[in-house]
Amino acid sequence: MHGTLVTEPLTMGSIRSQVNVFGEPEAEEQEPRVAVQMTLHLSFAEILGRLLFTPGALLMREDLESGSEAKIVECLWFAMAQTGLDAAEDFAHLALDVYEGRRRGELHDFAVRLGAAVTRIFGVSAPEPPASAAVFVPALSLVRGVKAVAV
Repeated sequence: MHGTLVTEPLTMGSIRSQVNVFGEPEAEEQEPRVAVQMTLHLSFAEILGRLLFTPGALLMREDLESGSEAKIVECLWFAMAQTGLDAAEDFAHLALDVYEGRRRGELHDFAVRLGAAVTRIFGVSAPEPPASAAVFVPALSLVRGVKAVAV
């Protein structure tokens, strides 16, 4: 895995009461919490994997089409808190398989679009996604003699 910890991996901040684990106000939380920041160095695959496969990191096609970086950054922030390193490594491998077309399905197009957003927002380089493969569409081949249609 390409993620590595820096020399000083943690920075501690202020202690606050009545906040949840994300620092948001929550009156029921009585135990004081300290703000801790961790620095990780992530590859394209590690970011893409967390965004695609972390349960609860709900990115939609509309989020990518809007051009807003905020939702993608927020989802990565959530995924970082939610995903352990072993699962993140598995997610990264699976994400590359989907992105590079070794696992075809409905998620491929979304992964390619998300990959473009990841490179734009975070500045990491990505492998070239494969060109769209021709897909056989039987209904068209019967009507017009078309054997394959690019999608």
